Amino acid sequence: MNVLPIHAVVRTDKGRVREINEDSISVLEQHGLVVLADGMGGYNAGEVASSLAVETITTTLLPFYAENNAVPSAIIGSAVEAANESILSSMLAEPEYEGMATTVVVALFGENRVHYGHVGDSRLYRLRNNCLEQLTRDHSMIQALVDEGMFDSLQEALDAGVKSNVLTRGLGIQELIEVDVGVSDVVPGDIFLLCSDGLSNMVSHQDMLDILTGADGNMEHAAQRLLDTALHNGGLDNISLVLVCPQH
Repeated sequence: MNVLPIHAVVRTDKGRVREINEDSISVLEQHGLVVLADGMGGYNAGEVASSLAVETITTTLLPFYAENNAVPSAIIGSAVEAANESILSSMLAEPEYEGMATTVVVALFGENRVHYGHVGDSRLYRLRNNCLEQLTRDHSMIQALVDEGMFDSLQEALDAGVKSNVLTRGLGIQELIEVDVGVSDVVPGDIFLLCSDGLSNMVSHQDMLDILTGADGNMEHAAQRLLDTALHNGGLDNISLVLVCPQH
């Protein structure tokens, strides 16, 4: 696969409530690869799980760049499955890690496309022509209830008291993991945002859009404003984000 190099800006913060930052991020700009994992709050050693996920996925994906016949979606799925196995193996070897888990979102840029995969509620967005689109769909109880028609929107479910942090999928929870994968074209001017739910739960979709479009291409400024807004709105969880500008 021909690599599409990227320029990326990263921000991560433990937030105003958590004692440590359990999120992990890997960015390889010349390889067009971004991996973001959110160690799940309330579980043991979430930071270990997220770090293992990022490391395993990165090292699993890199050898495939030289294989022109490789299918990116299959590669991403296999890499995430390998991360799940690594986390489960660590729990067997180290009893103190029992119960650790993480979400993950992966973006691989090449040949004017972005191939992506995710498990959990860490997200990938695309900004194009002043429109912000969420490319991933959360693996969460609240999203499942909306999909089943019990609520018309996530906001309606939240207003009804449904908790947003109950996940239906995560790495380290079970031996067999279902990875959602997808692909999107990439055109000049596109900006992509990968983030943990510490951002998406604290900053509304509209505010994200306003910040990104109001930055006038200054990604450093946009990333800092996104982080500052999440902190200002409570910072109830670790906050991590990567803004990506593909280099055509």
